[in-house]
Amino acid sequence: MNNSHTMKKAFLLSLIILAFGGISKAQKDSVVLIKANEPTISDAFKINDNPRINDTTVEKLNLNYHINPKLYPTTFDVDPIKPAKMTGEPLVKLYRAFIKAGFGTKTTPLAEIDYDNLRSTTSAFGFYYDHLSSSGKIKNYGYPGFSDNKAGVDAKRFYRQHTFTADIDYTRNVVHYYGFNKNVYDTLPDYPNLSKKDSIKQRFAKIGGKFNFFSTYKDSTKLNHAFSLQYYHLSDLYNASENYINFSASADEKVNFLGRTVKNQNLGLAAMIDDYDDVNKTDTGNAAVIQFVPHFSAKGDIIKFNMGFNTSISTGKSSITYLYPDLSIDFNLYNNIFILYGGLTGGLQRNNLIDFSAENPFINTSLPLEFTNTKTKLFGGFKGSLSSKFSFDASVYDATIDNMPLFVNDTSIVSCPLQNKFTVVYDNVQVFNSHIELAFQKSTKINVALSADYFQYTTTRQLKAWHQPSSDVCLSFNYNLRDKIILKADVFARGSSYARTFAGNVPEATSLKGVVDFNLGMEYRYSKIWSAFINFNNVAAVRYQQWYNYPNYGFTALVGLTYSF
Repeated sequence: MNNSHTMKKAFLLSLIILAFGGISKAQKDSVVLIKANEPTISDAFKINDNPRINDTTVEKLNLNYHINPKLYPTTFDVDPIKPAKMTGEPLVKLYRAFIKAGFGTKTTPLAEIDYDNLRSTTSAFGFYYDHLSSSGKIKNYGYPGFSDNKAGVDAKRFYRQHTFTADIDYTRNVVHYYGFNKNVYDTLPDYPNLSKKDSIKQRFAKIGGKFNFFSTYKDSTKLNHAFSLQYYHLSDLYNASENYINFSASADEKVNFLGRTVKNQNLGLAAMIDDYDDVNKTDTGNAAVIQFVPHFSAKGDIIKFNMGFNTSISTGKSSITYLYPDLSIDFNLYNNIFILYGGLTGGLQRNNLIDFSAENPFINTSLPLEFTNTKTKLFGGFKGSLSSKFSFDASVYDATIDNMPLFVNDTSIVSCPLQNKFTVVYDNVQVFNSHIELAFQKSTKINVALSADYFQYTTTRQLKAWHQPSSDVCLSFNYNLRDKIILKADVFARGSSYARTFAGNVPEATSLKGVVDFNLGMEYRYSKIWSAFINFNNVAAVRYQQWYNYPNYGFTALVGLTYSF
């Protein structure tokens, strides 16, 4: 019974296991319906999107309309307003006249008078007179006294688009040929007569004037033009005279050859005539230089250039035509802080008594006058400013010059027994120059400037470039203390040069030593109309010779007053 019951239990357990296994398999392989199948269909919904056709054709509409304007009267009342006032510094008061008077060592009187009209939009005029003289002495040399006088009248007339200027002046310069050593020439039979003041006196008198007429158009497209006429007459105490006439004209107009990207394009022409009529014992006659200079210039943001050529014609004993380049270019590398520049030029010049007497007043006015031909002059350099206070300029040039005049002592016994006058010799010279300028200015309080030149000469026939210094340096300093006390100092250095002397009949070069010296000055402004000054010149008291056998005074002092009203 127990076995039967056990078997029944095992059989039931087997049925239960099989039943659960079948249900599990049926869940994987088939759908088990628990109740009767009732099939259904879901509701249908209408699609609301309608099909559209995109038509790319655009129909042009012709619209016709008309405007019928009607004037509507309006009124506007202007209420007067007060003009705006500029708030700033008032105009500086001008004074009509300025007088300066002084007296110094070596019996040196000084006088200056200037008179001008006040501000005017239509005209300006004035006159002036300057005098400086001295009657000092230099040991063992002739009488070195001199007198410089200059008087003139100038006037300007301002028109709407033009300006006219006129200047008339007279100069009278008296010097003495003191360049001889008394200990050397006191054995000459006629020495007492030769060494008298009147015997060694020279006077240059020059009178003339200059007239200018030029345009002042504000419109840059108009033809700018300028005309100038100048005349001077020079005479001396030795029956030498010179008449000089100059006429020059120029015109330029704005053009557009290189397109609008290049600014300030100008095409122009300049013409000039320099005519000299000389009378002296050595060279008498008429000679002139006629020049025509067409040019084209343009300026861009970086490059500025000028292109042209100079046609010069010499007249006189013969007529010769010369052609020179006239080229220059600037490169603005950085906003005017650093500018490179260079060029190639040349020119023709007629040597004359007016220029010679101004450079060397101890000349013998009976001397040969020839043309000097600067065949080429090649130059280049750089300039700019490191700040608003400091600027610089450094350059070099190399020039080939035919017939360059050189001053030498006149050794002719008849015309110059004391050999105290100068004549000129001409030579073909190669000149190299290096130049530098430095400037520092802090408002109106401090002003410092340095200028230095170095020269190298290569002559063809002469032993040296006579009386041409090897260097020339000048350092100036001005200090303004509250516009009350003005301090000035100038340091100058002149390099050595050479004079032509003779050992028997053989020429040789005698060295003239260089010099370093300085000047000092002070001005005290008591008020805007009164001031006092004192100047010390050649403080180191070095008696250097710019011209052979002509030592300078050495130390001198000058005191004086100025007055404005």
